[in-house]
Amino acid sequence: MTREGGFSLVEVLAAAAIFALVSALSVGLLMGALRTQAQSEAALADLASVQRVAALLRQDMGQIAFRPVRGPDGVPDARVFAADINGAELVRASTGGAREILVLTRSGWSNPGRVQPRSSLQRVAWQVEADRLYRAAWAYPDAAAGTAPRRQLLIDGVDEIELQLLRDGVWVDVARVTAGAEGAATLPDAVRLRYQTAGLGWIEHVVLTPAAEPET
Repeated sequence: MTREGGFSLVEVLAAAAIFALVSALSVGLLMGALRTQAQSEAALADLASVQRVAALLRQDMGQIAFRPVRGPDGVPDARVFAADINGAELVRASTGGAREILVLTRSGWSNPGRVQPRSSLQRVAWQVEADRLYRAAWAYPDAAAGTAPRRQLLIDGVDEIELQLLRDGVWVDVARVTAGAEGAATLPDAVRLRYQTAGLGWIEHVVLTPAAEPET
């Protein structure tokens, strides 16, 4: 009489339990790796946004042009620079809408070979809407009727935002420079933009304007 080889029920159950445990551990490790990857990608995206804000703010502040503009309705706007965290626009935005916290005319908008039928001047407004920070730019300093600016989302998920201007060694909350002012001397020396996000905490950018005197 021959005996047939095989596994007992206990051995099969033990093997199944080990396989289930290994599978559970593998799934846990995989999910952990995916979460880590997602967090890393989110952090990199936030860092890229912060770097974009820093670069654009530095470019805008460094190339302020003392040139008034006209709005789409043809009404002159003598402001060449205006800043107010509560709303720098001529008429304050309605509650819940986008408010302009920083408005300026700038030069240096590249147009190699004058390919585009425009100048190098640009009207720019930094806007806050809900928990988002935008930069709006008009194709022409004097906006034509029916035209809209190109809005670029800079930061999403802003919990708090602050804007201050350095004038005569003191940080102030409001600045307004009109076309009749005497050049860069009327500008604040620096702009400080601070904002808080859930992923990065508080971020601060301090940028000099053309009014800042170089250190000797």
